[in-house]
Amino acid sequence: MENEVREEVRQNEPEREPEAGFQASLDELRREIAEMKAELAGRYAAANGIDAGAGLDQGPRLTREALHRMSPSEIARLDWNEVSRVLRAR
Repeated sequence: MENEVREEVRQNEPEREPEAGFQASLDELRREIAEMKAELAGRYAAANGIDAGAGLDQGPRLTREALHRMSPSEIARLDWNEVSRVLRAR
């Protein structure tokens, strides 16, 4: 009886081919990657709209010339990290 059950189970199992399983996994992975690419492309396409750079303009940048025209009290109110960056630049 036990041998009959084993034989029936063996006959009803689909053939297991490692190549077929591997190929199926690759196909599924390719589909998932294509879906992710499509989703990400849609996100970035939407970000390139008319307001994509809104808020990025930081206004006029500090220059050596601007520092030379400033009074000591004006310079004292500046961001010292920015001042030192400008003075180090050549």
